[in-house]
Amino acid sequence: MRKALCLLLAVTLLVAVGGCGIMDWIFPEDKDKDPDEQNHEHPGPQEEGTAVRGRTLYVADMHGRWCLPVTYDVPWEEGIAKAVLRHLVEGGPAQQFLETKGLKAPIPAGTVILGMSIKDGACIVDFSSELLQTADAVHEQLILDAVTYTLTEFATIDTVSIRVNGKALTKMPHGTPVDPVLSRARGINVAASPKGTGAAVTVYMRMDSLAGGTLLVPVTRPVSMAVEPARAALEQLIGGPDPGAGLKPVLPASVRVEGLTLEGNTAAVDFSPELAGLDDLDVVVAAVVLSLTELPGIERVRLTAGGRALELPDGSILAEPVVRPASANPLVF
Repeated sequence: MRKALCLLLAVTLLVAVGGCGIMDWIFPEDKDKDPDEQNHEHPGPQEEGTAVRGRTLYVADMHGRWCLPVTYDVPWEEGIAKAVLRHLVEGGPAQQFLETKGLKAPIPAGTVILGMSIKDGACIVDFSSELLQTADAVHEQLILDAVTYTLTEFATIDTVSIRVNGKALTKMPHGTPVDPVLSRARGINVAASPKGTGAAVTVYMRMDSLAGGTLLVPVTRPVSMAVEPARAALEQLIGGPDPGAGLKPVLPASVRVEGLTLEGNTAAVDFSPELAGLDDLDVVVAAVVLSLTELPGIERVRLTAGGRALELPDGSILAEPVVRPASANPLVF
C-alpha cells in the first residue's frame, strides 16, 4: 500500500535541499509529470554517481528514541538498495546532512554491508559484526525499524532477513528478538505489543527538531478490532503521545471528529470547527493525511472543519482531497 502510493505521486519533495512546505505538495505545479520511479531497484538508465532523487531513509532522532523518515539524494550505483543502507551507518555518507537536521544514523559506526540478495520480494542482508555494538534494547529496536522500513521503500522488497557474518540473526546483544522475516507488519516505534488486540494503526506525532522546525514521527499503536481503522487512527491522533515520550500532540484534545466516511479510495473527515483556527494547520494536515493513507484502501483525504473547507495560511482553500506527500516529512526544517 505504502509503496503503491509513492509510485502514484507526482510530487518530489526533497528535505535534502532544505525541505518544502505544505503548499508544495497540496498544490503541486507540475501535475502532469510521469510517476516517479524512486522506489524501483532499477529505475531506468542512470549514470554512475547521478542522484536518485527523493530516497527515503529511516533514521533516529538525536536522542536515539525514535525512528523517522527523511528524504535524501543518494548517488546512483548498481545495487542501489545496498548503497542506501550504507547511509544509515554512523559516520556514513549522510552523516553531515543528518547532524544539520538534529538527527543521526541508527546503525553503529564501522558496520559494513557484506552482501545483499533480493528475490521475489525477499531481501537478505548480511552485516559485519559491528552491527551488534548496540547501546541498549531501544537502540536495537531502532536498528530493526530503520533497516526494515528503509529497505521496504523499494518496490522490489517486501520482507527483510538479517544476517551477521553469514549467520541468521535471532537475538540482539541486549535481548531484542529478531524474527527470521521482518516486514512492515511489525510496526514502527512500537511502545507496546499489539498482539493482544489483533489490530494496530500507525499515526504521526509531532517532534520539534533540535535544528529547528517540525518533524513527524510514525508510531504504531494497538487498537480495538471493534473500531473502524480510520476512526481508530484519528482517535489516536487526538489522544496524543504517551507522557514522557518526548513527542507532542498534533491535535488538541478538544477537537472532535464530527464525521468520517470512506468514498472509494478517499477518506472524508469533518472535524469540529475549532480545527480551522489552529496556528499550525500545516502540521495537522500533514499528520492526518500521512496517518490515514497508511491504511489499506485510503489514498486521498478530504478535510473539513464544521462542514466547511479549510483555509490554509496563504488564504488558499483546501477544497479537493489531498494525496500522500512523496516525503513523509513534508514540512520545512
